[in-house]
Amino acid sequence: MPIRIPLIALLSLTLLGCGGGGGGSSAPVAPPAPPAAPTGVTATAKDGYILIDGNAVAGATAYNIYWATSTGVNKTTGNKLAVTSTPQAHTGLNNGTAYYYVVTAVGANGESAISNEVGATPVALNTDSDPLFADQWHLLNASQVSATGVLAKGGEDINVTPAWVITKGAGVRIAIVDEDLEMAHEDLASNLAANTLNYNYLTGTNDSTADTANTTAGHGTAVAGIAAARDLNGLGGRGVAPRATLLGYALLSNQTAINEADAMTHNLTSVDISSNSWGPKDGTGNVIASTSLWRSAIDTGLTTGRGGKGTVYVWAAGNGANGAATCAACIDNSNYDGQANYRGVVAIAAVNDQGRWASYSEQGANLWVSAPGGEFCSTHTITTTDRTGAIGHNTNGTGDYANTNYTKCMNGTSSATPMVSGVVALMLAANPNLTWRDVRIILAQTARANDAGTCLTAPVAPNPCPATSTGWILNGSGAPSATNIRYYFNHNYGFGVVDAAAAVTAAQGWTNVATEKTPYTTALASPGLAIPDNNTTGVSHPIPVTGSGITSIEWVEITFSAADHPYAGDLDITLTSPSGSVSQLAKKHSCEANPCTAYNSWVFGSAVHLGEVADGTWMLTVKDLSLNDIGTFQSWKLKFYGH
Repeated sequence: MPIRIPLIALLSLTLLGCGGGGGGSSAPVAPPAPPAAPTGVTATAKDGYILIDGNAVAGATAYNIYWATSTGVNKTTGNKLAVTSTPQAHTGLNNGTAYYYVVTAVGANGESAISNEVGATPVALNTDSDPLFADQWHLLNASQVSATGVLAKGGEDINVTPAWVITKGAGVRIAIVDEDLEMAHEDLASNLAANTLNYNYLTGTNDSTADTANTTAGHGTAVAGIAAARDLNGLGGRGVAPRATLLGYALLSNQTAINEADAMTHNLTSVDISSNSWGPKDGTGNVIASTSLWRSAIDTGLTTGRGGKGTVYVWAAGNGANGAATCAACIDNSNYDGQANYRGVVAIAAVNDQGRWASYSEQGANLWVSAPGGEFCSTHTITTTDRTGAIGHNTNGTGDYANTNYTKCMNGTSSATPMVSGVVALMLAANPNLTWRDVRIILAQTARANDAGTCLTAPVAPNPCPATSTGWILNGSGAPSATNIRYYFNHNYGFGVVDAAAAVTAAQGWTNVATEKTPYTTALASPGLAIPDNNTTGVSHPIPVTGSGITSIEWVEITFSAADHPYAGDLDITLTSPSGSVSQLAKKHSCEANPCTAYNSWVFGSAVHLGEVADGTWMLTVKDLSLNDIGTFQSWKLKFYGH
């Protein structure tokens, strides 16, 4: 009996070699025959799609699937699907309609005869048909109990189930830029884009599955499931946007500067959202710049992606808040990462099952919103897809699901990021006319202030009122009103936890934001002030801004230099706006390498001042909070984006 494997696994097979012989025979030689017809073909009904499978055919390099809605399918009467890569899912079907299939094998010597005919009828399953959905507290928090008896705090989720009544993200494409994306995974295959839209930067092929012998792989497959695992198919759990389309870009196994930039614009016309759960090494304490190639690629995506509306880049804020095993005080801030703090990306922090700051999640004035990431597998982390079999996070079912195609141990800002990518997919499905700037503003206005108690004051708009708990600030000035929008911000959470239902509802009736004005850049100020050593007062320097033309800030860049300070980790740096809102740009910390990388024209990013006016006096304060090392507040300048 032949070994039965999916057709998708056969596509890399090469034509079998033919034996030759000498001799004096003059008998005619028959031309090589095409492959044999496939056997064991099956059609399995799902919700809105059918999976086609079958046995291997020697010499086949591809397969053709012919289908129709009546019996008697053949090469002439059937509609052809050329299968050159995964998946072999026939999608976009009508539930309740019967579909019939035959399959042929294609080789170097032609196409085979047709297989036996098979048929199936897609059917909508009930809402409880995904067996692991009950564990997905991040989608619907019903106070689930962890293996160690920890109760999730009811309601601490992304409020996505009401959004699914409006849309599930069909038609929106999410590029998963990561280590891998297993194209044949049973809970992902039906949502995979056409083969030519996927890419592996190590192999140069369109197979984003990566090396199946690499047992540490699986990160990208887990990320993909969080964003868009298929729903209502009786398998695994669900993604946030369970009918969105996934593209896999296997970048991290060949992560050169050129490849990083290319992954931001690869197949740009076919990408709506770029989901990036990666970044520099965590727990170093050093500032790590992005490359000019990468920044240029992001700018290209913002200006030309989605037909000029802009690709939405979603980025993990980083997991270095606990430092490193070898240096607990090497605490990272997301603003030390030149990718996560770039104005073109949406930086995502993580919360746990109590709706509070996840212990690893980096702080930052650059944070936009948060999403669940959980803590560790002994409590509640995230249930998602895993590499099939004994590869990935779940290799043997010990302490995890017995079905190793799934895991409940995915965590980090790596998990929070694809959740927001999924929410953005729902927003774009509800309103395809949103620009990347509209997406950001809607997310900020609809985010839920978590970790909250009594409200400071009830704003008219935008994001729900947070608490007097430490860290929440109300930016801007004056009383909030319909014409004076102010935002609550927290350096742990950004504007709060993403609220899918609120974001999708807002997207439906959204009027696009005014055209972005030319960014306003101040002249470089060079105060040359000595920074007092081990002093909590520090030194401050003002920059007055007039005539900027920007009455509603969307982002602020702060370029700062203290290059002569021998230990940059001693410095605490804050920016205060004319209205009194404070951006904490850097805090005292240690660094893995000694000394810390100096602040030499380092560009910080700040979301804190969203909606504020640019004109007025801005103040930068620099404090040295440790003994021995001294330096100078050399220079700084500001750049404002907005309308």
